[in-house]
Amino acid sequence: MSTKQLRLSDPGEISNRISEFVGKKINIVLRDSTTRTGEIEGVKRESIILRDMRLKRSVFPLAQVAELYFDKNV
Repeated sequence: MSTKQLRLSDPGEISNRISEFVGKKINIVLRDSTTRTGEIEGVKRESIILRDMRLKRSVFPLAQVAELYFDKNV
C-alpha cells in the first residue's frame, strides 16, 4: 500500500474541506511557521479542535492556519 500526501494551503479550500478530516491524524502549519500534529476532534465555524499525541486539546482559529497536510493511503 502506498501513501500520498495531501496538502491544503488555500484558506477557502481549508474551510470548505476541513470537516472531511475529523477523526484523522493531520499536521497543521500555523501562520507563525509552527506545526502541530494530532487528530482533528471537531470543527466549529471559525476554528479547528485538535487533540495532540499527549491528549491535550487545542483550538486554532482558521485565520491562524496557513496549511494542512496529512498522509493519505492510496
